[in-house]
Amino acid sequence: MTDKTPTSGGLTLPSKQLMSCGDITCELLVDPIPRPAPEPIKVILVDHLKPNSMAILKLTQTILRERGIEVDDQILVKEDASRPMPAAMLDSLSQEGGLVLCGISD
Repeated sequence: MTDKTPTSGGLTLPSKQLMSCGDITCELLVDPIPRPAPEPIKVILVDHLKPNSMAILKLTQTILRERGIEVDDQILVKEDASRPMPAAMLDSLSQEGGLVLCGISD
């Protein structure tokens, strides 16, 4: 027999609630509908040559990898932060599947 906690509407709730697992493991315990796994995301980092931006992007690269996200080894460099990205670089990045992370801005 489980302990019940009374509510104002006369209903009773279990005194112990399910804890979240942070992933779909627990969800499958209460919702048996299969869910497709998303395709992995590949991240491409682009540096704008701002002060300390390369150090921040390298740390970002490390953290993302620790979390199981695929990150390109090479961090691309946009030579001038004050100008738009060159068309050739945009064209090249548009052919990539995944996420392009540009930074670091003011």
